[in-house]
Amino acid sequence: MTEIRFIKLTVEGKQAGFRADRALASLLPDCGRRGAKSLFHAGQVKLNGKATDGSERVQPGDVLECPNPNERESRKVLHRLTGPRLTTQHGRQVARLYEDDDVMVLGKPAEIPVHRNQDGNNRRETLECVLERAFPPRKKAPEAGGEPADVDDEIPPSRGAAFYFVHRLDMETTGCILVAKHEVARDKLIRDFQERRVEKEYLAVVVGEIPWDQLIIRHAITYRRSSDGPTPRKHGGEPDWARLKKYGKRPPRFIKIGVPLDEGDPRGKACETKATVLERFRGYTLVKCEPKTGRMHQIRIHLAAEGFPLAYDQLYGRKSPLRFREFDPRMPQDEAGKIVLNRLPLHAQRLAFKHPGTGERTEIEAPLPTDLRRFIQLLRKTRAK
Repeated sequence: MTEIRFIKLTVEGKQAGFRADRALASLLPDCGRRGAKSLFHAGQVKLNGKATDGSERVQPGDVLECPNPNERESRKVLHRLTGPRLTTQHGRQVARLYEDDDVMVLGKPAEIPVHRNQDGNNRRETLECVLERAFPPRKKAPEAGGEPADVDDEIPPSRGAAFYFVHRLDMETTGCILVAKHEVARDKLIRDFQERRVEKEYLAVVVGEIPWDQLIIRHAITYRRSSDGPTPRKHGGEPDWARLKKYGKRPPRFIKIGVPLDEGDPRGKACETKATVLERFRGYTLVKCEPKTGRMHQIRIHLAAEGFPLAYDQLYGRKSPLRFREFDPRMPQDEAGKIVLNRLPLHAQRLAFKHPGTGERTEIEAPLPTDLRRFIQLLRKTRAK
């Protein structure tokens, strides 16, 4: 990896008596006060050659060393640490795993859809909403001698030259999701996904003790509507909100469910997933999955088709949450009923792609979320073989 280059900034008279982080924000305006604090807390700034937490008072002539905004590798650090905070309306943090001038890799939390109306969820906050709030729409520049642009002329980031999701994850799945920051990067990355040059690696916990160590699963996949759901509303029919007001209830939504077929079956789309056993427990297995294709619910469908569905999966496996009593019968009654897992135990752990700007291979890893890490620890404690 290229070395991060630093720049030296000299404190001026107008910054005399400032805290070091406030002085840095004044000398490096693009990072802002919060960004300056983040740089100090990450150990990326020195005051007169010594590490500091940013609380010291500075005097004219003092020297601050920080990543050079004119160097590519240094800008990555600045983007990641000084960019706007990515949070949901309820205060959940969305981690920046990587960022530069061309792309951003986010650590997607569970229960947050990527796009609006994904999986029929049109009232939940999405990652699109999080990005649009952090990077509000920019007004068009006024023409020479003209008036400033109206609010109606603003370009939403998801449709302007700002952010494009080049793939997506299920709402309950966590981990790496790749975002392009302009159209050129978007087109290159989408082409790489289509031509299967992007490496994806997932961790999954399945029910059952898998006998094989590695398997290439090649079931073709087709999709059907759930049997208990209604057909889609016809064009011009009553919208859901009107039915809710008129009848007091909203009709249930139909759900697409994947159906595994034999390899090569013309009724479905060709799919391939490489599954590798990482750890076995009594009744469960930790699996690494590397999908070659990217069909909807592919990993969930393939694992279930082999007889090993995810430990919790309302569409293809178990529909009720896992509780502590199932793993430790000696647990006190008031603790035994608590839920240990009520979402898909599926995590996009690693993403490797050709960088659209430099052409270099870029590999990003996302740490396991707390709930999934604790579930695996519980299995090691109570179901170890």
